[in-house]
Amino acid sequence: MIDRQHSQQFLKPQPVNSHGQSIRRQLLTYLFVSIFVLLLVFSIGVIWLTQKGASELIVSNAQETTRVLAQQSTLALLTESVENAESALQQVRSFPDVVGAGLVTGQGEILDWKGDEQGRQYFSQVDWSKVSEEMLTSESEDFWHIASQVVLTGNADDEGELDLYEATEQYLGFAIISFSKQSLNDINQDLFITISIAGLVAIFGLPLIVSIVLRRLLTPLQSLSEVMYHNHRTGEHKVADVQGSTEVNMMAESFNSMMKTLDDQDEKLRSHRDQLEAEVNIRTQELVVARDAALTSNRYKSEFLANVTHELRSPIQSIIGYVELVKEEAENEGLYDILADLERVTRNAERLFNLINSILDLSKIEAGRMDVKLKTFHLQEVLTELEEVTAPLAPQNNNSFSLQVLCGNPELHLDPQKVLQILINLVSNACKFTQDGEIVVRVFVENNDIYFEVRDNGIGIPERQLERIFQKFQQVDGSDTRKFGGTGLGLAISQQFCELMKGHLQVTSSEGIGSCFTLKLPMK
Repeated sequence: MIDRQHSQQFLKPQPVNSHGQSIRRQLLTYLFVSIFVLLLVFSIGVIWLTQKGASELIVSNAQETTRVLAQQSTLALLTESVENAESALQQVRSFPDVVGAGLVTGQGEILDWKGDEQGRQYFSQVDWSKVSEEMLTSESEDFWHIASQVVLTGNADDEGELDLYEATEQYLGFAIISFSKQSLNDINQDLFITISIAGLVAIFGLPLIVSIVLRRLLTPLQSLSEVMYHNHRTGEHKVADVQGSTEVNMMAESFNSMMKTLDDQDEKLRSHRDQLEAEVNIRTQELVVARDAALTSNRYKSEFLANVTHELRSPIQSIIGYVELVKEEAENEGLYDILADLERVTRNAERLFNLINSILDLSKIEAGRMDVKLKTFHLQEVLTELEEVTAPLAPQNNNSFSLQVLCGNPELHLDPQKVLQILINLVSNACKFTQDGEIVVRVFVENNDIYFEVRDNGIGIPERQLERIFQKFQQVDGSDTRKFGGTGLGLAISQQFCELMKGHLQVTSSEGIGSCFTLKLPMK
């Protein structure tokens, strides 16, 4: 009977490992890492550019302030009057981030300084005689130090008076300012705080928003995947009720169509299975009836053969006995010309008698009535009788016969008649299929088993025939024109006898070279 689950079992795969990360988690991971890297690069770039721009702007404003101070300090340096410089310096000191301002005379001496002493110390160390730039800008850790030349424009007349209306320049000194970097540091700090807050908001807020969006987008796909995994694990064909994006809807429609197709195929398979089960039941019943009929017929055949062969043995034995009596009377009366004919009658009667015995033995084996009569005997007893029985066989085809005993005369506990009959069958076959050759029977003991090898150098057996020579009524040449006679029962009966005694019979052969039959029997 076909199991009803078989139609789905071949569609049911083994559960797969589902411990991999979801698409949503992978996308969030990639997005978080990408945002972090982009924000880091963006923050570094923005801070650098902003700091650079702010620094340049502050320095530019400081330089412009220094130029204004230089323009306002012309009279003070021309007269080298501190009072004249006081107003301009106080005005510049009021500008944001200006921590110090002063004037330097043309001789390199500081005329006046208002503000931080660190700036005064810096400018006092400058060798003004070597400064040739109109604008000198340098910086320290906390300040920018800026100096702008103070130049008086005009021409001197013949008396040495300066004519302001003629184009000439007179170097008077420098206007100097120390400008604090605190504004730039405040800008950088505010920028860093702003970018950090924006980055944190982006790192944690954007993935949250994206997560919500992805969850909404991927929920239909997740539902579809759960249905697919459920079907894969259980073998069912459940359809997916999914509403989502166009792509997901197309996937769901394709999946549902495939499930419907599998359902239709399963239904056809179930129908076909049920039909096969019905046909198998019918065929099984027919086979049971046929088997019972065959067994009954075989039993009747075996009984018939056993009865017929039993009935035939008595007249054949009588014929053989009467022929022997006639042969004796013919010898006594000197009728030697009929002895050859009587000998032929005897041989044919014995062949018929042996054939009837073989059929009777086969019938007993098939009917299960063949008994094994175990007894203890010595090996030589069987070998002596074998030589006596097979002595006339070898000369018929001009063959020689030899017996090689390599184990002495051990004691055996077997059925001696069946052992003898097996050996007679093997030797007679060897003599029949060998011409002008040699038949050797080799006997040896190994591992509490006794071995009988019957070897010949006759026609051999084709390899394709080796599997069927032990079958009943089978011969190497079964055609009507075969050269050698026989019924094909000898080897089959020999193998049956061997199995009854828990032994084994096998053959090795090469066509045109010869054959070797090996009989293996337990010694006890």
